[in-house]
Amino acid sequence: MQNRPSRSRVPAHRHENSSLETSNKSHFNVHQLSCGAGALAAVGSYNLAGEVVIEASFHPVRWALIVALAIPVSLALAFLIAKIAGQDALAHDAIRSVRYLAGLELVALLLLATLGLLYEQRAERRDRELYRAPGRLMDIGGYRLHLACSGEGPTVVLEYGHQGSYLDWYLIQPRIAKFARVCAYDRGGYGWSDPSPKPRVPSVMADELQHLLHTAGETPPYILVGHSFGGLAALAFTQKFRGEVAGVVLVDASLPDMMARLRWQDRARLRLMQAAIPFGLPRWRGWCGSAAHEEIRGLKQAISCRSSLFETFYREWSSFPQSATEIRAITSIGSIPLIVITRDPSVAGNSSREMTWNRLQRERVKLSSNSVFEVAAGSGHDVPMKRPDVITAAVRKIAAQVSDTGGHPGNSVR
Repeated sequence: MQNRPSRSRVPAHRHENSSLETSNKSHFNVHQLSCGAGALAAVGSYNLAGEVVIEASFHPVRWALIVALAIPVSLALAFLIAKIAGQDALAHDAIRSVRYLAGLELVALLLLATLGLLYEQRAERRDRELYRAPGRLMDIGGYRLHLACSGEGPTVVLEYGHQGSYLDWYLIQPRIAKFARVCAYDRGGYGWSDPSPKPRVPSVMADELQHLLHTAGETPPYILVGHSFGGLAALAFTQKFRGEVAGVVLVDASLPDMMARLRWQDRARLRLMQAAIPFGLPRWRGWCGSAAHEEIRGLKQAISCRSSLFETFYREWSSFPQSATEIRAITSIGSIPLIVITRDPSVAGNSSREMTWNRLQRERVKLSSNSVFEVAAGSGHDVPMKRPDVITAAVRKIAAQVSDTGGHPGNSVR
């Protein structure tokens, strides 16, 4: 076994300036993040069924733009009417007023943009000083990924969902750290990690994660816990590096045949959000970094008001079809212990779609000859926040096996 780096007794979810937690909402913004541009605030969210939804909501900024456009448009119409009526003097006055107002608005726009840039740059400098990475930033070949580990025992690796971050595991990580070594990380482009230049598909994410763990000295075998899209990354890792996996816990993991496609409207809104961030509008309006708990509100904003984050959203979401193809090709992980946890259909609506989701989740137990299916009673898609006890118990079950067998699973998880 390789020597591991020295381990701090301070839990990985703590930092001198902050502590971490996920929002306590069942309907949460782009992993508790939302942003917008101009008059339109495009808010991405997961609903109770775990579907990615981008909704349009309007803010007071809209009215400023309406007024700014309405006055010159009205004057332009007055010019046309005057021309048609043969009132050349009135037409001349109207067009002169249009030019004057357009000039004033252009100057005002440039001034506001400049002030916005200065405001955002100052805020980002403050964020970098106040909210440093709680874990380690490890170079994996020209870019760095953030990894935070705590505890002693079998190594558990946590994979969050699409549009999430290391913060997703705020309630889970300290619980598992009481009986195991637990590591949460930020995939490329999320949280404190640098953007990844590589495709945003599960197979590539698996390679990056293995490189990260080995570089950090976190030795296998690993117990993988994947929520939502993170479940696909966990399966891809298991498929590619089966000898390094001691067990898998899938938490309401995404289904290849039920993954949301990126529509043109979604593409446009993500691009708008990305363009607005450098000018400070999302931060000023409070469209990003929302959190239910005051202690992590600033921390969430620090890692979410970045244009590179929305570029990552865009690339990962655009790659869903390829990601689905990769996961469909995984038909078995042998006898590796597998616990499949899914949301409560009654909480999510008991619709026909929910029945299909539940049925397909049940079928996932066929991936392993040593598997268990569980329903997280009372929880929608956000099981890590609603039922952290269910996830913790599943991990404890596999970790106990690994400890008893000297590093590899032995008995059935049933």
